[in-house]
Amino acid sequence: MLRPTTAAVVVAAALVAAGAVAQPAADRRPTPRQDDAADAYGEALRRTDPDAHARYVRLREARDASLADLMRAQDRYRAAGPELRAVSLPQMRAARRKYAADALAFLDFLDERDRKALEEYRGAIEQINGLLEQRARAREELKDLTKE
Repeated sequence: MLRPTTAAVVVAAALVAAGAVAQPAADRRPTPRQDDAADAYGEALRRTDPDAHARYVRLREARDASLADLMRAQDRYRAAGPELRAVSLPQMRAARRKYAADALAFLDFLDERDRKALEEYRGAIEQINGLLEQRARAREELKDLTKE
């Protein structure tokens, strides 16, 4: 049977993923609500799967660091005059590629965890449906006994 924290983990993952994808890269500073959801997801992972938690932390930190690098590169590009933008453009593009790769790795991790949770839910649903069918058969047998 699923633990109550699994649902919280899935909800937090959805919030984190939605927050990570919904905004352009330059405006992706995490809100306190996103930070809280990510922290709750991380805490639930720490309790249920320490190895996954370590990977989550590593991927999240890499994504956050590459986002900070991208924002610095964008700031340098904006601050440079038109004549210097050609110099800072390759650095900004490299930072953007690094951020995209790190963000994709993080999203892949979240997708993998969500797929695993879905499989657990499917198993639990099948188990519950089996119990419902058993009780329906028992109910029919009992109804037949009351008619005799």
